[in-house]
Amino acid sequence: MRTAALGSVVILLGAALSFALPGRAQGETAPATYAGSPDEKVWTATYPLQPGGRVQVANVQGSITVEGWDRAEVEVTAVQRPATTEGGEPVVGVERGPDWISLRTLYPADGTEPVQLDYYLRVPRQVQLDELLTVNGRVRVRDIEGRVVARTLNGDIEQERIAGSVTARALNGSIRLALRALPGRGAELSLETVNGDLVVLVPPRANADLELSTVAGRVENQFVQSAGDSGESVRRTRLGRGGPTVKLRTVRGNIRIGQNEDVF
Repeated sequence: MRTAALGSVVILLGAALSFALPGRAQGETAPATYAGSPDEKVWTATYPLQPGGRVQVANVQGSITVEGWDRAEVEVTAVQRPATTEGGEPVVGVERGPDWISLRTLYPADGTEPVQLDYYLRVPRQVQLDELLTVNGRVRVRDIEGRVVARTLNGDIEQERIAGSVTARALNGSIRLALRALPGRGAELSLETVNGDLVVLVPPRANADLELSTVAGRVENQFVQSAGDSGESVRRTRLGRGGPTVKLRTVRGNIRIGQNEDVF
């Protein structure tokens, strides 16, 4: 059973991250402002995007940080470390339409080890983060009211002050989610990792249905004692009157449910 659980997550992550691998640029390259130093190179660019628009980011070696703000535009900062390389430098490939923008790290075909490129985005709070993907790096999201989909192979996923549906997948990394508000019934709230802990902080007096599963770990629930035996069986808990289903699954890690006054 443990092997099956591990395999299912690896397959899901592999399919999601397949297009994040190096490739040739499509669309445009970010018409960014350049700043350099001996240690890093920085690109910045701004694109118009109305609230409710969609954003995608596909990275390889580096983190993705996204923060909501009250402007109808996306501000992108990409930081390359080190500033110069022998195997060729990455570029930020940009594709966009009237209500969406897609950013992708692209490496030269003759490059050797991928250079680290970290993304920092500020986006409208009501944005739909369709895909935030990276192979090696952390994903962090703050102050978003729309949908968030985040995936990484090696790295943690941290989401704070979120008020929308969430899908988060990791292979080696913990996932932490602090909800400012729960979405309506029927919205997806799903966190899954193989090697890592899961922490979910919900608003006071929250109404939700929890489905919790860990193979080699424990469940800490400050609300009620979860039903179920140890092992891979799913433990179910109802908070308040019940509501959207929150699915939490880890193979080798602990699960903690608490209130969002907590700090992690």
